[in-house]
Amino acid sequence: MQISFDVHNYMETLVGHVLADEEYTGKLDHEQIADLACLALSQLRPIYIRHDIDFLSALPEDRLVVLKVAANDAVEAALPMILDDRRQHRDDDIPIIFSHPRVDDDSELEWFEKPLLKPKNR
Repeated sequence: MQISFDVHNYMETLVGHVLADEEYTGKLDHEQIADLACLALSQLRPIYIRHDIDFLSALPEDRLVVLKVAANDAVEAALPMILDDRRQHRDDDIPIIFSHPRVDDDSELEWFEKPLLKPKNR
């Protein structure tokens, strides 16, 4: 089994449908659309599935509408970051270089870093 082929995030499909609209393909280049997809997907909870048809057959229609609205809202929220891209004026910025990265190994994990399942007691 290869996860990249057998399992995928269904929200990628929904965001892809939003980004296929002329509103985005007509105004943005390929790199901007890819950046927009990344920013939008970062706002959405992933839904990992194997087969779209199985997932959609069990998904209530009102839940699908909620997912589509969430994908559209995420793209719209990310669009200003692409349109006002700070990277366009990279020569104007002075790069900041950190010589000693500060990583606190004792800090508490973020909510998305915590395991979903608790280990069984032995």
